Formats: sequence, C-alpha cells, structure tokens
Amino acid sequence: MRSRHGINAMSSDDTSSPLNKIFGLNRDTPEAKANQLKWAREQMAMEVPNATVGGEGIADRDDFVRQYIASEKERYDRDIDVATAEREVDAWLLKQATAATSKTTSTDLIVSVLVFAAAFGSGLYFSGGSS
Repeated sequence: MRSRHGINAMSSDDTSSPLNKIFGLNRDTPEAKANQLKWAREQMAMEVPNATVGGEGIADRDDFVRQYIASEKERYDRDIDVATAEREVDAWLLKQATAATSKTTSTDLIVSVLVFAAAFGSGLYFSGGSS
C-alpha cells in the first residue's frame, strides 16, 4: 500500500504533489528535463569511439551514424534510414554511457577496499578506546 502511493507520487508530472513541495523537487519542470537531456547527450558524446573495428577513424556522432549505415548495408545487406540508424546508435551510446560497472578498474576496487578497511578499523579503534 505504501509503495503504491510512493510510486504514484514520484512518477507524477504534477509539480504540486506533496513530495515535490516538501523536498523542493523540480525534476518534472521543463528546465530540469532539458538539463537532464543535455547531460545525457554530453555523456553519450564522450562514448563515441575513436575508430571502428576495421581501423577507420570516427570523427563524431554524425560520422558514426554514417559509418553504421554503411556497415549494416555491407555486412547484413540491411537498408536503414538515418532516423533508424540514429536511434540505434543513440541506444548503444546510452548503454555505453550508463555501464559504470564495466568501467571499474582494479585500482578502483583496491581503493574502495582500503577506504572500507580504514573506516572499519577506525570505528573499532574509537569504539574500543571509550570504555
């Protein structure tokens, strides 16, 4: 029951909902949505590869789309229009931009373990010293 009301309140486009008033949320405003879209586009632009598997250079997203259309025609004899290619390229770029777990390096893991050990150790040290 509680989750049903929470989901309804959180997914509402009504900016006058109780949660929006209490916490001052503005995620449903046109400015916030435009900002989210701008941020997503920036993240996706960073994921455009520098070269294809065949070694051809990729200048930008538009070049990537053009080469994707040519590749689909050459490899799969699939004729796709620019809108379809842009949609498929955007879906792939968004997947790459949001796959944070695949970008975790061994250094990240080592640092996280050290931070945990330091926090846990200092917690034990300070809790044991106050008795």
